[in-house]
Amino acid sequence: MADDPRPIIVEICHLLAARGFTTATGGNVSARLADGTYWVTPSRLHKARVQKDDLVRVDAEGLLLEGTRTATSETQMHLAVYHALPQVGGIVHAHPPYSTGFAQAGKVIDTSSSSEAYCILGDQIPLIPYARPSTPELAALVAASMRPRQQAYLMANHGVLTWGADLWEAYDILDTLEIFSHTLFVTLTLGGGLPLPAEELAWLSGKQTPGADGA
Repeated sequence: MADDPRPIIVEICHLLAARGFTTATGGNVSARLADGTYWVTPSRLHKARVQKDDLVRVDAEGLLLEGTRTATSETQMHLAVYHALPQVGGIVHAHPPYSTGFAQAGKVIDTSSSSEAYCILGDQIPLIPYARPSTPELAALVAASMRPRQQAYLMANHGVLTWGADLWEAYDILDTLEIFSHTLFVTLTLGGGLPLPAEELAWLSGKQTPGADGA
């Protein structure tokens, strides 16, 4: 993670807004620092308008250390993920329409029709059961759902969450997830996808590189 990830957080917030990956003030982004503190996005600010000085630094308990705004209401959820997986350096929670559509329909996403998605996202995108937003119950449920090699998750009736060793990896996973979800939606309207043969999926399993660009 960059020594000062705030410029990256701002850039990702602007990308989320520009690409329609979240509602106006919805979604949140965070980064872990080497000293065990975290930069998080503020509450009630359109992602297109987020600037460096708007960000908030909190400690491992979510207590304010730096900044003039209120931290995102999902701070505890982010911290729960960091505590669950020490390798996480950055988290993006957003509401991209196609992958969120699957989450709202309660559908686990199967990636077996796409070699790239299968390698980057894993064999499926799990669905975290619903809990009320911004609650300790949601934070605990999300933390319990985390797996070391699973970097993308659907959140039932809510949105999606991705993580990476750094923020750009977390964003790239989100980008891959949403583009694949869009493609899968089109595929389903055409009658459904054609899963790759079992032997091909077995070969691809050996090539899985979470967070890779597929190149």
